[in-house]
Amino acid sequence: MAIVGKDGKVTIGSNTIVGMGTWAIDGITVEEFDASAFGDSWKSFEYGMKDGGTISFNGHYIPTDVTGQQKLQEANLYNSALTTLKLYVNSASYFEPSQTTSYFSPQNTSTANGRLSSVTITSFNIGMDKSGLGTISFTGKVSGLMVLV
Repeated sequence: MAIVGKDGKVTIGSNTIVGMGTWAIDGITVEEFDASAFGDSWKSFEYGMKDGGTISFNGHYIPTDVTGQQKLQEANLYNSALTTLKLYVNSASYFEPSQTTSYFSPQNTSTANGRLSSVTITSFNIGMDKSGLGTISFTGKVSGLMVLV
């Protein structure tokens, strides 16, 4: 069954980020090292550390949203690591920074190496168009990984 996009939302803690209309997750990537040597006929590879990727979301600029848009702008200013950011797929399921040691058991609250996954807002952009509504977009870097709950 397909997922209907209109049921999505973005929250930080219990506060919905007002005005958002799209979100995206750039998933996990893995470092790849060429381990081939002189005389090899085929390339061979070794794999290194994983990267949790990036997230992005955008929508209408609402400067009065002090518990959402403004809070994210402050998180950008102060390089705050956010652990309660959620990207909702529907009313019950969402992606969040993992608080577990396992990708497949996001309800487990133990931490890997004593560190929780988090998102840092790396940029935001505000735009105006005389023929439209003001827009705002956010980009974040994932430390660790995002999991579907």
